[in-house]
Amino acid sequence: MSQNSDIQADAASIAAAVATLQADVTAIQAALAALPPSVDTTALDAAVASLTSTVGTVTSLVPPATGTTPTS
Repeated sequence: MSQNSDIQADAASIAAAVATLQADVTAIQAALAALPPSVDTTALDAAVASLTSTVGTVTSLVPPATGTTPTS
């Protein structure tokens, strides 16, 4: 496998993991919203917000998969 293919495969793996994390965050947010109002979810809401931020940071690090080789 060429170096470019390796990088593209790694980027695709990271993108798949990020997509899974985004789906998990959405599921967690829905589960929290479904709890009765008497349950204090303040700490969990903060943790989910931090996770959402982290997913955004990882997403910004992964270049879009274009299938092209960058030129310099």
